[in-house]
Amino acid sequence: MFGRQPGQLVSVTSAYDAARFVLEQWPDQAGPKHLMAREILLKCLEGNCSAAVARVAFIEAAREAGIYMEAEPLRTAYTGKPDPKWGERKTLARDRRPRKA
Repeated sequence: MFGRQPGQLVSVTSAYDAARFVLEQWPDQAGPKHLMAREILLKCLEGNCSAAVARVAFIEAAREAGIYMEAEPLRTAYTGKPDPKWGERKTLARDRRPRKA
């Protein structure tokens, strides 16, 4: 991600890094998404918010401010529920043969 000054590169790899950037290095014009991101990031640092929510809020605030970001694509969310297909047995060709008596 690029920082406040032209050509400045800033690495944001955690909610802590994002909160520091939002609070200390953000451009002067603060929009509604910036204010929301600040609130969410501080809640996340307190343990009252998930890192995924904080990440989305930070990315949206950066887009609003015109800050260029190279963000990795989000992984599929894990719900904690097992896949309904898990454990199903696939029928193999050898299982379809008639059995000898």
